[in-house]
Amino acid sequence: MNKVLTKAVWKMRMTDDYKAGQEVNASLIPSGGTSYQLYVPSRGCHNACTFCNYGFKHPVRKEEILKKVEHICRYLPANIETLILESSGSFLDDRELLPELQYQIMEIVARTKVYRVQIETHYKTVTDEKLQKILQILKGHAIAFEIGLESTSATTLDIYNKDIDVEKLFQLVRDCDSLGIETSLNVMVGAPLLTIQEQVQDALNTVQDILKYCPESTAIVLFPLNIKDYTLVKHMYNQGRYSVISHWEFIEVLEKIPRDALDRVFISWWGNRCNEFHGKDAIIHPKSCDTCHGRLMKFYTSFVDTDSLQEKQSLVKEISHVTCQCRDDYETEKASQKVDKNIYQRLEEETKKLKKEFDI
Repeated sequence: MNKVLTKAVWKMRMTDDYKAGQEVNASLIPSGGTSYQLYVPSRGCHNACTFCNYGFKHPVRKEEILKKVEHICRYLPANIETLILESSGSFLDDRELLPELQYQIMEIVARTKVYRVQIETHYKTVTDEKLQKILQILKGHAIAFEIGLESTSATTLDIYNKDIDVEKLFQLVRDCDSLGIETSLNVMVGAPLLTIQEQVQDALNTVQDILKYCPESTAIVLFPLNIKDYTLVKHMYNQGRYSVISHWEFIEVLEKIPRDALDRVFISWWGNRCNEFHGKDAIIHPKSCDTCHGRLMKFYTSFVDTDSLQEKQSLVKEISHVTCQCRDDYETEKASQKVDKNIYQRLEEETKKLKKEFDI
């Protein structure tokens, strides 16, 4: 990871000590359709991604957490099919949550009738030992991992300040598939320092790489970049160096994904979620106008609620025909963007600015 970016990220995260030490307990968060997230407070993610604010350290009260998880699992929503285990970064990170607590939570979840248990974690935390333990505890449930990939481009990963070896991650996905464990890979749309066209192409290239190198069981979860408080992207936005992406950029990516692969594509954070503990005003969603906003929200909800390839194809085709002023503005902005520096030069310039602004 880039030392300057990492130090700048941590300075951003530490601007609010109250948030960093806030007492929170486990909670159940709707994530769309029949999926819900079981959030467990942790010591916070030690990585320093430029778009992420999962680094806050919360007190981990083991007995209180287990008691709350028991209560949540006793009263799960009737429509739930997938329960996602997540912490403030990586559920399987022993630094965030002690292994004993990880496994005790899994044991409680294993007693529920939920069909699929999905674990959100960094790929480096998935060891052979943990795989065997998970298979043992969650026997009888479908098991899946949700892993943040974001991009298969080395330059874009550098911009995100993500520590990922794509080949090793893909190998883990194939190994999990051989054990009957599915994987969802998160793909981000809207990387800083890229033009709109580059952002779109970066997402499409990443999707194509997943389709080419990962098993058919691998799900692709598209995220439009949300601007969150206490992140480097928010700082860049405040300095006028990053713009809120348009919903139509996200739609363009969906339009250009091979139609026969749409049943493997899912979406999240399109404007349906807030920062659970920081409040609804602590996040900036993609932009739209009054003319199209309702249609877009209806499209997203319908896309999430169906597993049918034909219906997803029909929904994408239908939304493609919607016209409005903000879609015209998006196309105009995309066509007018010009750059005279390569991505590494842009990142170097941004790093120099951040070094000065954060006194690094």
